[in-house]
Amino acid sequence: MKKNSISYIVLLVAAISLFASCKKFEVASVPMTPINVGSTDTYASLNENSILTIPIKFTSLNDSGIASANYRVVNNRASDIILMQSPTIPLPFYGKTIDTTINIPVRKGLLSVVIVIYDKAGRMSSKSINIKSVVPSDENVKVLTNLVMSTDPADNQNFFSVYESTPVFGRSTALTKQNRIDMVTILNGGIRPITPHAYGTSIDYYTGTPANLNAGSKSVLAGFTTLTYGFVSTIRTYLTKSVFDALAKESDLNKLIDSTVVAVPPRGNNYNVFNLDRRSADAFTETSAVNICFIIGWGYHAAPPAVTALGESFALVLVKSVIKKANGHYVMTFDVKAPAKDQRADYNITSIAPYAPYPL
Repeated sequence: MKKNSISYIVLLVAAISLFASCKKFEVASVPMTPINVGSTDTYASLNENSILTIPIKFTSLNDSGIASANYRVVNNRASDIILMQSPTIPLPFYGKTIDTTINIPVRKGLLSVVIVIYDKAGRMSSKSINIKSVVPSDENVKVLTNLVMSTDPADNQNFFSVYESTPVFGRSTALTKQNRIDMVTILNGGIRPITPHAYGTSIDYYTGTPANLNAGSKSVLAGFTTLTYGFVSTIRTYLTKSVFDALAKESDLNKLIDSTVVAVPPRGNNYNVFNLDRRSADAFTETSAVNICFIIGWGYHAAPPAVTALGESFALVLVKSVIKKANGHYVMTFDVKAPAKDQRADYNITSIAPYAPYPL
């Protein structure tokens, strides 16, 4: 019995010694490599419609270098307790190093910008830049009146850009302003406003309907290499002419979106434009109701086939009249109220290339 006890003690000591010797050769855990974002990572307040410029410097400790680097924009405009985020937006890197600057549009609800970097060993580094408050804009809305768009290419009026000096133009001009386009009109059951990247939504928006194979966007957008992201809603019957006429300030426009459009009943209409990826409006004809509005918007979008979107800025389009031409094409007259600052310029970061299965 004594002999067995001694043998057990010897084995126990040997096991402990082996464990201790193995511990000496353990790979030490590698701390997260810091991401340098300049002099501060917290902002007490920023003005709405300003630009938050963030310098990013990073050097991976992994000899194999960086595998991926992205950032997301986080917004709580919909609710203080509900966070919305943009799709991942890639950061440029070379080997082990990132040395770049990103420019973030400051809009109502902006909460943070989160940077995430993975090295080729699978280790993650992250950094959050936090915004405690956004000071609302007191700017007057931008007003455009009596604009005319057509489905007839011969009219040179089927492209629209809110912030161009000549907002409506034809195909030849559009090819030189591909990253400025907010809306296109196609002959599809009437005059149908769509976003440029809507052409891949379905075959009907691409080549047209079986009854009219020219009633799509392929012929309008052929030759394009850049498709801007935008949001286009269907008609919202509660957005009447009187509602449109009452909008004077950007704060009025924001309140309308938050309280009337997005808020749940009975306060609002539960139409969450912040996360929708809608790309086409109604098809308007000469018999359609007029003096009501649809919504267009700007924000972040993942390249198809993903449909992740974060809308951050919006405008109202008031349809005033629709007529049918003798050749079967349609003409629409409308007004627009939009934020004063050029939203298209601020949100072109997620413009995309034409995509399968409907190449232009």
